[in-house]
Amino acid sequence: MKPYDDRLIFLIGQARHSLFTHLDRVLVKRAGVTTAQAGVLFYLMADDGCLLLALSRGMQLDKSAITRMTARLERKGLIERRPCPRDGRAVRVFLTAAGRRAGEACLSRVKTTNTAIKENFWPSEIESFSRVLQTIIQRFTEEER
Repeated sequence: MKPYDDRLIFLIGQARHSLFTHLDRVLVKRAGVTTAQAGVLFYLMADDGCLLLALSRGMQLDKSAITRMTARLERKGLIERRPCPRDGRAVRVFLTAAGRRAGEACLSRVKTTNTAIKENFWPSEIESFSRVLQTIIQRFTEEER
């Protein structure tokens, strides 16, 4: 293991890059979707038929990014976008049966990877690490508001 390094922004970025590169490779092979696309499937597994705006906020993506991502997922046959019956300007997003299967396949792999991340750490270390990450997220998300 390398000596102690307190460049937290750099380390968080490197960890995220390594993790997402690994997951992208695995998830594309398993279900034909990237990690980011799997996130949309996971969101819809919990809130199928939500407004595109809610999906955008939930995924923390701007309107153009979520529009492009949902268009790609729709071309793959994993989701459907439909006009909202109550508001003609709004769009609702639904999983297809293939999308649900892909999401479930991805979820099992993400859970396996999450377990691998925690391997060889004490529960107290995992709890502390989780608390640090949650604090960072909260501190800098609040700053954007």
